[in-house]
Amino acid sequence: SSIAYFLIHDLAFTGSVAVIERDPTYAQCATTLSAASIRQQFSTPENIRMSQFGVAFFRDLKVRFGPDADISFRERGYLLMAGESGAETLRANHQVQTAEYADIVLLAPDAMAAKFPWLNTSDLTLGAFGQTGEGWFDAHSLLTLLRTVARRKGARYIHSEVTGISRDGNRVTGVTLATGERIACGTLVNAAGPQAGDVAARR
Repeated sequence: SSIAYFLIHDLAFTGSVAVIERDPTYAQCATTLSAASIRQQFSTPENIRMSQFGVAFFRDLKVRFGPDADISFRERGYLLMAGESGAETLRANHQVQTAEYADIVLLAPDAMAAKFPWLNTSDLTLGAFGQTGEGWFDAHSLLTLLRTVARRKGARYIHSEVTGISRDGNRVTGVTLATGERIACGTLVNAAGPQAGDVAARR
């Protein structure tokens, strides 16, 4: 739904877009079963930048979807902690994060104890805390916003499962569904999450 939304809304794609959903209730999908958190405390610039894009999207939600748009985003940060053996890793990651302008601070044990009085810091050496740009949200509400607009702008949602992928050499030309229907395509995006490998292996 996110890919469909950005294709149609941001990139003004004028071709047809079909979203094939095995479970249209989303009761067993990774989106609604996830912890629905976002953070910038990663060790690679690419992951940090993707999260920053996500946070900017969240903050711009009402501009994109209207004044009633709400995904209950709680920007309260995450604290990652390390003992002596892991402290150097936190420091190295922090250098990568600050180079990407992530708002992460390193905290000594006394600073962690002051900020989180309930925390036992006796065996801690260092902590890393995201002051902004980290938190959690309602993934189902976000999915609903994206899906609603994608459908409104012409995306076709199909309740089925991809059972086969047609190829011409290295190029994907279409998919076969569990219903027997075949759909030709110029581009196939495999967004099946944990099942993406299974989908990609289908012939």
